[in-house]
Amino acid sequence: MADYHCIIVDDEPLALDVIEKHLSRFPSFVIKGRYEDPVEAFSILKTQKPDLLFLDIEMPGFSGLELIAYMNEKPEVILTTAYREYAVEGFELNVLDYLVKPIPFSRFAQAIDRFLEKKQRVSPSVQEDSEAIFVRADRKTMRIELRDILYIEGVKDYVKIVLHDRKILTKESIGNFMSRLPQPQFVRIHKSFIVARDKITAYTAHDIEIGKIEIPIGRIYKHVFRSGN
Repeated sequence: MADYHCIIVDDEPLALDVIEKHLSRFPSFVIKGRYEDPVEAFSILKTQKPDLLFLDIEMPGFSGLELIAYMNEKPEVILTTAYREYAVEGFELNVLDYLVKPIPFSRFAQAIDRFLEKKQRVSPSVQEDSEAIFVRADRKTMRIELRDILYIEGVKDYVKIVLHDRKILTKESIGNFMSRLPQPQFVRIHKSFIVARDKITAYTAHDIEIGKIEIPIGRIYKHVFRSGN
């Protein structure tokens, strides 16, 4: 059985201990680091590529939600928090699961099962490359050249892919779709929008322009966009 590398980030030592104790009951999960400082963790995550990240939300410096938004290459993320009100925002960032403290082992085990199920899914038979992506639309699988994409908009359970000459609607979450795109060529600037950097013609602190199209920049994504420009 393959080992899965994990990193835990929480500003409360007791919370770190609880997650580490729960993980110790799963031999194939290896803790590669535990951090109380989200800034230090972010620096580590730039070089280390864990399979699974356990992440608190309310932390000094910046929040766990902001840390997710800043990351270019994201591992699977399980949020851990004492606050239920962040659940919707967390899932908009395509997190794997959302655990409310104090975390019982039975609920923790469900999150681990969800991770394993996702890892064991069969990969698509058609392989993508660095120049194109395949999507399911109009009862067929379509190849889309990445250079033709202007932006992507999340519409409930679908994403609308806007190209130079047409629009394609496919059933997929915007978070999953973002994980399939090369970065930093594409950047998520809002919970509902991903844009191609080389198609941006102008921007302000609040929105970007692609030709005559204006797209808002979400609050938690502002630093992500600015860091790449």
